Amino acid sequence: MLQVYPDYEALSAAAAEFSRSAGRESFLKRGRFDLVLSGGRTPKRAYELLAPMIRLDVRLRGALRVFWGDERCVPPESDESNYRLAKETLIDPALIPARSVFRIQGESPDPAAEAERYDSVFPAAPDLIVLGMGADGHTASLFPGSPALKETARRFVAVTGPVEPKRRISLSPAGLTSARRVLVIASGPDKASALARVLAEDGDVSRTPARLVRDGNWLVDRALADAAGIR
Repeated sequence: MLQVYPDYEALSAAAAEFSRSAGRESFLKRGRFDLVLSGGRTPKRAYELLAPMIRLDVRLRGALRVFWGDERCVPPESDESNYRLAKETLIDPALIPARSVFRIQGESPDPAAEAERYDSVFPAAPDLIVLGMGADGHTASLFPGSPALKETARRFVAVTGPVEPKRRISLSPAGLTSARRVLVIASGPDKASALARVLAEDGDVSRTPARLVRDGNWLVDRALADAAGIR
């Protein structure tokens, strides 16, 4: 399902509300909410808007567990850290307790071992995975042409990307498809070609990894939709 919003602010508000609603539903059905966060800058505003919703909903906050879909191999205090972005925009403002936060240890000297460790603590069926999409069609840290796109058993893998920081730990295709719900947030006309490839009837996942989640809930802004020829 694809929905178009007028601008980045409206898109972010919709993503925050989608996440809150998914959390409430998960809590009422299963007594918990396992939320998997994206890195990158696109979800930043959505996290800022979601934070007060969680802070004010004590029952939801108590049921929440936070995970990540990928991480750069950097210390948690690095500007490049996906954990740091979420900590500053969502975790700390929402008063999410440390016991509910399960970060990927990007500073580990052995990314493959850390991927294996994280796989062991990651939920079997997370309630919601939040993702973005790059202009090249990558999602999480699954880049076009990556050998990790052929992984069918392990849910997390150590990968080498084409941009810095190149060393990363990421959900595999097996991990992406384990979620109860997937939310993809995409903004900006530079992603038009990638979005068109995602939505095409025929397409190559190795060229556009975001096609792995083409059946998820896609929220895009008008600038991207217009550039991709979506009305």
